[in-house]
Amino acid sequence: MTSLRPHPARRSGQFAVAAGLALAAACGGSKEQTKVGQATEDSPRAAVNNDPIQSENTGSAIIERIDVNNDQKPDVFKHYSLVDDAPDAKGNKVQKKVLIRKEIDVNFDQKIDIVEYYKGASGKEIKEREEFDLDFDGRVDEIRKYEDGTLKEVNLDLGFDGRMDTWMFYQMTQNEEGKPVNRLIERRRDTNADGAIDVWEYYVKGQLHKIGTDSNGDGTPDQFTRVDAKK
Repeated sequence: MTSLRPHPARRSGQFAVAAGLALAAACGGSKEQTKVGQATEDSPRAAVNNDPIQSENTGSAIIERIDVNNDQKPDVFKHYSLVDDAPDAKGNKVQKKVLIRKEIDVNFDQKIDIVEYYKGASGKEIKEREEFDLDFDGRVDEIRKYEDGTLKEVNLDLGFDGRMDTWMFYQMTQNEEGKPVNRLIERRRDTNADGAIDVWEYYVKGQLHKIGTDSNGDGTPDQFTRVDAKK
């Protein structure tokens, strides 16, 4: 039977458009996000305050639920831990909230499509990991890993079969003008879906330079082809 599932590239493109719309409204600093759902003079929500649609404080954590598209259903969930801070001038207990996770429903179907993980002190949180469901089937198809807020690795399931088959690695370097740039330096692929990497691609200054293949199945590249970028 012929599959009616969209081509992976098309699905990724559709996801990117939807994600852009949702993230434009949902991402950014915590102060900005508390304004989502704010009423305007012509809005039927004239009596709504500037807080998120829902905010739940358990005493040790806070969950903010934000309605991005004004359908009275939360689309973004921000999870905070509460940490003790120095008492105020009157000796009262003070707590700061630290963002640890953000969950986003990109296509507004009440299912989470993006999960972002954060670490760091209050107000200085940095992203350390992202997980994406690109085709909205409930499975993670892309994972992005960060170090000190900089993208270092991307894992992809381009076959959309529940198994990662592509691994991309990035490194901070300098461009021709001496400015810092984060560039792809290596991509590894499992081309036959057997769970083992069999192709290695090496990049220089962002351009494909050499391809290695595993011809004997020992898990390491043993044949190399140099790619001449000057054709």
